[in-house]
Amino acid sequence: MTTPMASLSGSDRGIAWAADRVFDGQQVLTDHAVVVVGGIVASVVPQSTLPKDLPVRCEPGTTILPGLIDTHIHLMRWQLPLFLAYGVTTVRDTGNDLAWVLDQRQRAAGQGASPRILCLGPILDGARPNHPLVSRPCVDRETVIAAIGDLAGAGVDGIKLYAGFPTELLSLAVRESHAAGLKVAKHCLADGVLVAGRAGIDEFFHLDGILADIWPDHPPGWLSIWGLPGMRDTLDAQQRVADQIARLQLVSTPTLAYWESQWRIRSPGRSAADDSPQVPPQLVAWQGTAVRNQTGADQWHRALEAAQRFTGLLLERGVPTLAGTDVPCGALPAGLSLWRELALLVESGMSALAALRSATAAAGAFLGQPQLGRLGLGSAADLVVVRGDPTQHLPQVPEITAVLCAGALHHPAELLEAAQQTVAAAMDDPWAAQFQKHHEAAL
Repeated sequence: MTTPMASLSGSDRGIAWAADRVFDGQQVLTDHAVVVVGGIVASVVPQSTLPKDLPVRCEPGTTILPGLIDTHIHLMRWQLPLFLAYGVTTVRDTGNDLAWVLDQRQRAAGQGASPRILCLGPILDGARPNHPLVSRPCVDRETVIAAIGDLAGAGVDGIKLYAGFPTELLSLAVRESHAAGLKVAKHCLADGVLVAGRAGIDEFFHLDGILADIWPDHPPGWLSIWGLPGMRDTLDAQQRVADQIARLQLVSTPTLAYWESQWRIRSPGRSAADDSPQVPPQLVAWQGTAVRNQTGADQWHRALEAAQRFTGLLLERGVPTLAGTDVPCGALPAGLSLWRELALLVESGMSALAALRSATAAAGAFLGQPQLGRLGLGSAADLVVVRGDPTQHLPQVPEITAVLCAGALHHPAELLEAAQQTVAAAMDDPWAAQFQKHHEAAL
């Protein structure tokens, strides 16, 4: 499954990967090659300038991309080979059991068939966390300071605040996090995005909380409310809120693939299993139960369309937008879901090239990992070889011929086969226990 680069190159000088085009994270270069030495990119140069004695692996009819980054997941072990099979070489876990996810991060650094793992530790929520098995409650100054101090000391890659986090403690949480060198992301809700933005957060997820700002007296419910007729009366407010989000210099990670999953699951004659053949059956069943007797498919479809229109408003104003999928929520298949997210961002107004940047160079820069998501001198040797030209047209199901992660070669077919053997392990992970509790509560 994994081939060390040394056995490919036969030389300390490395190996060159040549394709019709190379997307380096910013621009497209034709007839170029990526020279890899060990786990590092040594250069990206015209193929005509390659030394005669340097081994070259030619991939005609393809495009070389930097390894993709899914900026919003909840890690489960069954996902790892799937992410790599679809070219996702880095993932950011946005809420999990701290000890477990740190252990997985360490294991990923030393094993073959796994993407890099960045993590935010447990979700910081209010007194009654919505996801108690993967959260840490914060109720006053002391608990906020202790939580952020503990997470910073443990070496997490950022802080996530959830919907129930006390509004009056937001500014404190941001100050403590920034003092520790950590960015703050928030799943907003009743307090709205603008309140959190004024408190200094860096990023907001799922477009959640926007309703509090554009439709303060909206009917009860969650994201599906975006599909109600009353949303049409908020268009002027949406423009004003988008303006303010831009002025606050917030980053949006809308996870549109999750929005889409909700109408697909509810569509007549369909089930989560129809779109999730690579997701463990038990997980699919649990999430299918959770949506039973809830808002219908038509309303969720309109909600997705409204979310894409609002994302378009943010894009028009230059609001940085990252690609994240929220897998496994919505029974989304790991890895493949990121390609669907990119396609949904294109439908929202991004170019294919900009969408790819949102999952490569833009993501790496925001996450404080500039060596990721790009191909250039000193960058990580993470690259994806894709048939065709995704810089012009993003496929929903890409044909990937090879993946390098930290210089190690992975074969997608072998990764997909290996994924079938990891399904059983999923039921031992923290999010499996959390989904089971949500399932039991929905019965």
